Amino acid sequence: MAEIVRMPKLSDTMTEGVVASWLKQVGDEVESGEILAEIETDKATMEFESFFDGVLLHIGVEQGSTAPVDSLLCILGEKG
Repeated sequence: MAEIVRMPKLSDTMTEGVVASWLKQVGDEVESGEILAEIETDKATMEFESFFDGVLLHIGVEQGSTAPVDSLLCILGEKG
């Protein structure tokens, strides 16, 4: 089953975030607790870790792009 990962709200005043870098690529295995991406908030750049195990199936926000909180960040699921 696929899990939708949404742009997190990493500070009280955050309304959108910028994906500074992806540390995983589509097709990579991801374990819960592994860092998926670095996200720039209105105050700092923070590491964002996965809460799920699986394969990174889709990246919804490209590196350097801005997205609102709670929008689709990526999708994790089973290979194939």
